[in-house]
Amino acid sequence: MLSRIKHWFLPFFSLNKSEQYGILVLTIIVLVLLLANLLMPFFVSPGQNTHLEAFKNEIEAFKQIQQSKRDSIYIEDLQNSGMLEMEIALQKIKPIPFDPNKLPDEIWLKMGFTPTQVKNIKNYEAKGGKFYRKEDVKKLYSISDAEYQLIEPYIQIKSPYQTKPAKENPKFIKTESKRLLPTEINSADAGVLENNLGINPWLAKRVIDYRTLLGGFHKVEQLLEVYGMKPETYEKILLFISIDTLMINKIDLNTVTFKEMLRHPYLDYETTKSIIDTRKKIKSYSSLDQLHQVPSITDTIFQRIAPYFFIPE
Repeated sequence: MLSRIKHWFLPFFSLNKSEQYGILVLTIIVLVLLLANLLMPFFVSPGQNTHLEAFKNEIEAFKQIQQSKRDSIYIEDLQNSGMLEMEIALQKIKPIPFDPNKLPDEIWLKMGFTPTQVKNIKNYEAKGGKFYRKEDVKKLYSISDAEYQLIEPYIQIKSPYQTKPAKENPKFIKTESKRLLPTEINSADAGVLENNLGINPWLAKRVIDYRTLLGGFHKVEQLLEVYGMKPETYEKILLFISIDTLMINKIDLNTVTFKEMLRHPYLDYETTKSIIDTRKKIKSYSSLDQLHQVPSITDTIFQRIAPYFFIPE
């Protein structure tokens, strides 16, 4: 053993002074680096190493923004091609009373139509096209059936032959004066809503459409979310409304797909993605209360969406 040690160290003493000094300095540097690497965890707090996590979060946020933009472009393409479905049309279209003939571009845009749709309408007018009846608007290929259903009650085309003010509709007056009847709004069809509550046919249809999107009403105040429901109408029918919450069509939180969940009026893209991502992370939900673990769900959002989900036993 001693001979081996001599074998390793004898060459060192055969070097000149400067060479020996250089080897010693290099050895010290290596030892210092090794010691620093061993002691680093004791001096650096794990909480200080957050830059990488923040960077990952920024990347994820960027991906979500890009996906949201792609979805917006996809929806706009559907709208331009006249293929928009009712659930999205209810979110996009906000009609007001209007005469479609020579209606300014900004009014069409304000109601939720795209610049491409407005351009098609103006091209139709430039070629001599005119709207004589409500149904003429439906002929425009870029306006979907769902969009037409939403704006149809608001179309007011002036007849060139009308010389006297239109008389009040006796049927409407009769409906307003008739006695209202108790109505369960999760089972009533449009006809029952019209007859029992005295509301207009177009508003009754909107109540049914919105109820379908929701899966059912769980409180009376949700009627105010129906587009076109005026506060005075709501106040008039409030005492005659009842709700059977057992009729709500609930969503299985562990099997629903992203696209199916996104159709619900209370769930936007970001919230839906967070719910699905959390489900993947925890494998499956065992309780609705676990929705509180989803980053984007506040107590207010939880109270709104909880009645529409269930966990199978």
